[in-house]
Amino acid sequence: MEKIEYRVRPVTRFIITRYEGTTDEDGNSDGSVAGRGEYDNADTAFEVAYALCKAEHDRLGWPLDDERIQYPRHPNDLNKPVTATSPMAAGSIWATTTSELMT
Repeated sequence: MEKIEYRVRPVTRFIITRYEGTTDEDGNSDGSVAGRGEYDNADTAFEVAYALCKAEHDRLGWPLDDERIQYPRHPNDLNKPVTATSPMAAGSIWATTTSELMT
């Protein structure tokens, strides 16, 4: 006897994207999105995204409170505000974990 079965199963992945946009003097906007990786774990995806953003921020030399760059939010904290100095502030679990990843 032959049997064929189709099932739908939930799959959760965390995708890192990088958006870059510009607006000219006339208010015309242009932008693009590029994928930077796919991860099975929200914590790992957040740590990698934060490290990528911080490295680019450092390379650009923009001030910490510059609104031109937006740091990622952890998928579990999407309703909380994020700045260039949080949530990776010294002493946070994310700062410790990321610094360990970078060594």
